[in-house]
Amino acid sequence: MMFVHGLFLLMAFFVPQFIPTLLYAGEQKEYQEIVMLNWPEYMDFNLVKKFEEETGIHFRMVLFETDETRDELLAQTNSEGYDLMQVTCDRVNGYVQQGWLAPVNTTLVPNMKYIGKRWLEEFPSIIHHSVPFHWGTLGIAYRPDLLKTTMTRWRDLLVPVPSLHQKILMEKDSRNLVGMALKANGYSWNDHSMKAVQTATATLLAQRPHVKTYGYPSMDARSGLVTGDIWAATLYNGDAISLQEFEPRITYVVPEEGALLWMDCLAVLASSKRKQQAYDFINFLHEPRHAAQIANTLHYTPTNEAALPFLPPEFFKDPVINPPADLLNRSEFFTEKWPVRIERNYKILLNSLISQEAGSGLQ
Repeated sequence: MMFVHGLFLLMAFFVPQFIPTLLYAGEQKEYQEIVMLNWPEYMDFNLVKKFEEETGIHFRMVLFETDETRDELLAQTNSEGYDLMQVTCDRVNGYVQQGWLAPVNTTLVPNMKYIGKRWLEEFPSIIHHSVPFHWGTLGIAYRPDLLKTTMTRWRDLLVPVPSLHQKILMEKDSRNLVGMALKANGYSWNDHSMKAVQTATATLLAQRPHVKTYGYPSMDARSGLVTGDIWAATLYNGDAISLQEFEPRITYVVPEEGALLWMDCLAVLASSKRKQQAYDFINFLHEPRHAAQIANTLHYTPTNEAALPFLPPEFFKDPVINPPADLLNRSEFFTEKWPVRIERNYKILLNSLISQEAGSGLQ
């Protein structure tokens, strides 16, 4: 759900992406700025620059590596200091309960009419506080030229062959890690039964010695998948396409058991002092040609159906972007509500895994 070419940032911090553009109409307009929480380089910055030039509103991003990092940033300030963010759909309700998200003002986002009915119905409870943006899969990226075999299942990554020892990069996200292990053992991504969780935990602990680090591949020529330091990693489908531009031998697979499906949304913070400007930006992104441009840049499918005619034919033919129906049918979204106890236990497990490895998190 993140990243195209450029510098990957491990720690969240303020990044002025562009020099602010001020408009003049006889006199200088008031300086305005909106601040967005986002994954690194998970945006078409040419469109951001266009928005700045058309509106005079300066755009600033605060970047985070994982959902857990974003949660910490929001908790530290009770969400103050941010105007909008991208958020995975299954996290929205938790943020609403915290009082962090503003209700969607649909009159300020008329382009919501272009969002496909499927995406409005997939998570019906979230559309009052967020706007569906695009969707994709989480699967496995690997180097068959180095591994000398194929990977087709989650177990190929979680119960690795000896040659993969210390050649694996796993995502540093507790939900995703446990979900993969659940799926590898024949369970649903959303099975929270004691037996399922114990089995998944045992699988991840057994895999840990073979993992070089927990983090996410950098999206440039220094990436471990490009250099060959990493032979297999968990990766989002659009990011796999981006890395293939540096190393065409990188292969992305939706495991036979099914991938994690995700949908990212745009949401305005309840504490924002510039809600109208934030909604203006969301509406700008959902203009059909703009939504298509973002999809082409990030290699993810837009929820905006009016954008589809503006995408090239090869976009729809690419199985990495549009997996076969049988694989999609075996794939799952995370459910919206997770027991607090389960969330806490998963984070404890993640911290245990990280504390036992010496990697930097950036490969």
